[in-house]
Amino acid sequence: MSNTKRFLCFVYSLICYAAGVASLIFFIFFVNDIFLGKTVNTLVDIESPLQAVLINVLAISLFGIQHSVMARASFKQWLTQYIHPSMERSTYVLSTALVIVGMCYLWVPFGSVIWNVDSEMVALIIRSVAVLGWAFLLIATFMLNHFELFGLSQTFNLLTGKPKAKSQLRMPGFYRIVRHPIQTGVLIGMWALPASTTSHLLFAGGITIYIFVGLYFEEKDLVQEFGGSYVKYMKRVKRVIPFVV
Repeated sequence: MSNTKRFLCFVYSLICYAAGVASLIFFIFFVNDIFLGKTVNTLVDIESPLQAVLINVLAISLFGIQHSVMARASFKQWLTQYIHPSMERSTYVLSTALVIVGMCYLWVPFGSVIWNVDSEMVALIIRSVAVLGWAFLLIATFMLNHFELFGLSQTFNLLTGKPKAKSQLRMPGFYRIVRHPIQTGVLIGMWALPASTTSHLLFAGGITIYIFVGLYFEEKDLVQEFGGSYVKYMKRVKRVIPFVV
């Protein structure tokens, strides 16, 4: 591959990285009911609650299908027939970003208020917990390799001629407490809201179900990749909630 093509691969991964970070910020604003004109908790008059539920379930399903299918080894093998292997992770990040924005755009807020904390102090504490959850997620990405998770390292190594890093099972920091701290952060961030509607319950509940279903298939791949070492890790460390599950 020429130096120009390597450089273009790296530029592509930079664009995908920017899209991935932007979509994550957008998701946080949407689910935590801040800054945006329409969030998961925006109360609007709708003619058909059933239609809203069906659209919302479809939106979550599209996210789940994309996120799971593109993570499978068979899909990666198919995709790298058409793009350079170093671009596969970036393409996954870009696709996820587009689906996240699409899911939030399609979402139809509906229903009534389920809970609403009146105390400003308690509401502030709850929002602080949500911030800690998102910070937990971000820190967890750096404990492994943030830039590899978002696809930058792969194209940068190609550009600079560094060999591909060997895959290995590592358990730094948070990964000694839970096997999937990134998902732990998402769960905390999604559920720690001082006010919630039926719409939020469906959204957070749907994403929560997907997380556990997705992790089931992801861990099957990890067992296949790392064998007995990962099985021992599974027995020793809980999946997303310390000492619980």
